[in-house]
Amino acid sequence: MRDFPLALCALNLALAAHGSEANAADVAPLSLKTAGAVAGMTLHVADKDSYSVRLDYFYPPNDPVARQQLWAGAGGVRPDATGHTSEQGAPFNVFLRIYDIDAAVVIQDRRIDHPTLSSWGSGVLHAELSEVRLRPGRYQIMVERRGSAAGISDYRAAVSVVRAY
Repeated sequence: MRDFPLALCALNLALAAHGSEANAADVAPLSLKTAGAVAGMTLHVADKDSYSVRLDYFYPPNDPVARQQLWAGAGGVRPDATGHTSEQGAPFNVFLRIYDIDAAVVIQDRRIDHPTLSSWGSGVLHAELSEVRLRPGRYQIMVERRGSAAGISDYRAAVSVVRAY
């Protein structure tokens, strides 16, 4: 986490240079191949509401084998030898920072150990990293992945922010 502020400064410069602004439900790619990979976005929130910051894992929608491999590699629920279910979570940890640009304050700065799957859809598995109440304004969302993604490094992943329900 020591290098996290430096990475945030670099992300600030990169976002400012590109004038990038994302809306709710936009995504920022996150590499599963590179340890220490960072994903970030500037989010414009129009409505006061609860939002979910998620880590999304993508697989081919009509490929049950790929889904099963990704589910296992991301640490999804599975039965153990005794018949009980266990959920180990992802083989890595994630650092999340949410920064209110307009108020110039950090809203969240936390570590999520082994994010666990929380929902899924066709071609995607989701791990909720945080649910946060946001007011209208601009926010910077930054996620850093630490540790090996081992058996799932060939899959695509992204960070998304969606309304929480």
